[in-house]
Amino acid sequence: MLPSGHFAVGYLVTKFSISSLSGIFPQANEARFWVVGMLAAVLVDLDEFYSFYKIGRPIGTAKGINHRKFFTHAPLFHLFIGLVGFIVGLAGGWSDLQLFAILYVAGMWSHFFFDSFGYGIMWLWPFSRRIFAFHNNSIDFEIPAGSILEYWGKFLKLFVKDFVFYLEIAVITLALLIKFKVI
Repeated sequence: MLPSGHFAVGYLVTKFSISSLSGIFPQANEARFWVVGMLAAVLVDLDEFYSFYKIGRPIGTAKGINHRKFFTHAPLFHLFIGLVGFIVGLAGGWSDLQLFAILYVAGMWSHFFFDSFGYGIMWLWPFSRRIFAFHNNSIDFEIPAGSILEYWGKFLKLFVKDFVFYLEIAVITLALLIKFKVI
């Protein structure tokens, strides 16, 4: 899924989480909490830049180098971070930190859930490096290209034929309809 889809999913999960938690955390509707949930759904892909560094070019992937195989893209790693934040917040009486931790995990896990519809995720890392996916069409994203524009052009030609593209369109549409109160 592209950042636009992850951002839309982050919006939906944050909206649901905040509406569910506002009775426990009255401050939940403040903008700073929205930012955490929505950004968490997108920022996990920053490990892509390390992937580009390892490949030696700012486009594509290479055999064996995929950002979804890094520990930074493992759900249990982020659950641990969230649990530590929540426990510290609970011990210190900082309800803001508790809410930040909940929204961080919700945003991150929304990202991982939707990544599981494509290539997949290491759901059991550090116990296993196996990639789990609901739907994996095994598209080879090793796209030869001489420039970033050429790469993205070729990538998009493949991506629009993929199930995940249509899932992303549906999620973005749903987020917009809810945001603008059409539904």
